[in-house]
Amino acid sequence: MEKKKGHLSRDERGIIECLNNNGHSARYIATELNRSHNTISYELKYNKVNGIYDANKAHEKAYQRRYRCKRDCMKVAINLFLLNYVDSHIRLKWSPERISGILRVELGIVCSSKAIYKFVLARNLERFLMHKGKKSNKSYYQYLKYIVGDRKWIDTRPEILGYGHYELDFIVSSHNTTVLLVCVEKLTRYTQILLLPNRKHSTIVSAFYELFEGKSILSITTDNDIAFSKWKQLEKLFNTSIYFTHPYSSWEKGLVENTNRWIREYIPKRSDLTLISDTQIKDALYYLNDMPRQILGYKKASMLYYEHVLIGG
Repeated sequence: MEKKKGHLSRDERGIIECLNNNGHSARYIATELNRSHNTISYELKYNKVNGIYDANKAHEKAYQRRYRCKRDCMKVAINLFLLNYVDSHIRLKWSPERISGILRVELGIVCSSKAIYKFVLARNLERFLMHKGKKSNKSYYQYLKYIVGDRKWIDTRPEILGYGHYELDFIVSSHNTTVLLVCVEKLTRYTQILLLPNRKHSTIVSAFYELFEGKSILSITTDNDIAFSKWKQLEKLFNTSIYFTHPYSSWEKGLVENTNRWIREYIPKRSDLTLISDTQIKDALYYLNDMPRQILGYKKASMLYYEHVLIGG
């Protein structure tokens, strides 16, 4: 017979009280009520009052818990300040986790991300959420088909400690040779984006000067793009070490790959990059560098980068 589901009734709690007082086990009570053993165990564990199970008190305690849960999930909708705050920041593409964290850290207001998600769904605001995109259906090779020169693989990279370690990647266009070079500093998550006409070695050298001149570069991690075929020259020019992910293993530089997903919200796939405006790039950089980030303790990447890199904090 299929087990009964749903909330326990007052009568069922009366039977639980009687059988429990007579020393019967939770499994025996569950069998008598045709309920799950876990349901009865939870009831006896969490709905006692002062260590004693009383059916009436347990029923009231369970009711209050459900009420608080429902009220908390409606917390945004029933508070005018929270309603306006959450609505405006969701439209700025802040995540519910970020909004919840800033409310707690800066304003001392406890409002769970679950409550914010419930508000977002109720008000049909899902279109403003930043999605991580679809999973790729591509299969990965079980072994390396070839070795790309004598490159230094990511396996040999020392442990990442402190600032000055960067991940690089290109966002390419199917329309022409124009690319976006994305550079992310691993400690501060500070992102830089350069629009380049091509991936020639001379272009990359100029881009490196723009990105790194006057800065300490402990390591650079990138993939096996042809643009870095003269990587040894780059190492000497910028006094650094360059490491490469294995072929078809882009997840090994996951920070910059994830950053690219956010950039795609402002510069969609299949865009002609020659038509990309400075405003689109600035908007993407503002989102990444000048908004509080959960992973940084709700600090801004630009602020941390300034503290750690520019003034050596």
